[in-house]
Amino acid sequence: MDTQNNDTIDLRKLFSLMIEKKKIVIAIIVICTIIATIVAFILPKSYQSTTLVRVKSGGSSAMAGYAAMAAGFGIDIGGGGSSGSPESYIELMKSREVLEPIIAELDLPDEDKEKMTVAGFTKSNLEITNIKKTDLITIAAYGKTPEEAQMISQGVADNFLALMTKLNKEDNSTTLKFLDERIKIAKEEMETAENKLAAYQQEHKIYAPDEQAKAIIANLNNYDTIIAQLQAQSEGDSAKLAGVTSQLEQQNASLLEYNVSDNTNIGNIRESIVNKRVELVGLQQQFTDEHPDVLKAKEELNSLEKSLSDEISKAVNSQSVTLSPVQANLLKDKISTEVQISVNNASLEALKAKQAEAQENIATLSADSVEYMRLSREATITGQVYTSLVQNYEQTRIQEAKDSMDIQIIDAADLPKAPVKPNKKIIVAIGFVLGIMISFGYTLYNYSRRYGL
Repeated sequence: MDTQNNDTIDLRKLFSLMIEKKKIVIAIIVICTIIATIVAFILPKSYQSTTLVRVKSGGSSAMAGYAAMAAGFGIDIGGGGSSGSPESYIELMKSREVLEPIIAELDLPDEDKEKMTVAGFTKSNLEITNIKKTDLITIAAYGKTPEEAQMISQGVADNFLALMTKLNKEDNSTTLKFLDERIKIAKEEMETAENKLAAYQQEHKIYAPDEQAKAIIANLNNYDTIIAQLQAQSEGDSAKLAGVTSQLEQQNASLLEYNVSDNTNIGNIRESIVNKRVELVGLQQQFTDEHPDVLKAKEELNSLEKSLSDEISKAVNSQSVTLSPVQANLLKDKISTEVQISVNNASLEALKAKQAEAQENIATLSADSVEYMRLSREATITGQVYTSLVQNYEQTRIQEAKDSMDIQIIDAADLPKAPVKPNKKIIVAIGFVLGIMISFGYTLYNYSRRYGL
């Protein structure tokens, strides 16, 4: 019976003992509270400054060319793809190129700056978060002074914007360089062809073909126009592919081993696109662009293009779970460009076959008309190639400027007025609670000595 009593605590005795030791109990609580208060005022202050950034989901540089090519067919496929997810942008904000210039500006001894890593700086001074279901990113920076916090927050936004501009220019530089050189050659070829046609017209006094020749020329010119656009686009895509491949080699050489031809779904959609393009060209030979059959074919082609883009994203995501967002986006650009090149090449073969059939009608014309048509088509083709290259060049330049504007600073970094750390009230409250717990433990200790447990 005594053993049972010793195993329980008499709350009345415990309370009486606490009253008896009240001076010590109160002293413990007061001391803990005072220590917590002192700590709250001694701890270094930390200020928070925030910047709100908007990342716009627009067409990527790689997909911009596809939209331009489709526009040549009278098809609007939109931008296609995305310039990057918020997660990708957040990862770039934590990169060395963004943060190292900020670390260099900190008011710290050079020895401390050399020891500081980007990862450590990010962990202690930054909180970068994406507001769910939006394209907004909040950059919260912490510093020992209001000015330092503001400098870090604004620096991340400014350096990130500069980095994105640089990356977009690098992405497009290869294409622009290629197109610039190709445009000069195409212009010379166009002028030569036009001069030959003009000389033939003056020599043979042929300035306008007859109605039969006009119909044949119109039919062939339609094929020539589309084929020229596809050829110009394929050349541009090849330059884009070289640029993306170079970046992938820098990121991870093993990514280059991904073979899109192994994907049956992509292959089927690619074949459907080629067939639909040829069908559309045939319909445009017979009807105007407003004809229901033409509109339906354009709509179906638009849907196939979107399905191809979605299937590529799905395929890459299933294979790139271990990749960073930047690497995944590069891989998507590479595969999209490879698929587009293969689609264009297959379309070229199919259209050239149709063009060969249409050329058989030339045999019904006179020798002068045939030569006139040959020179006329040569002038038309070279002119179309030149025009397509110039359009692609301008489209790439526009996309380069547009991409650099895909990042917008909505709210610039504010100058904080009061520190956010340490939270003095919470620290003092913790000290007070800790004092109560210690004093309770002290009372239990004296209870056990006097009455036993």
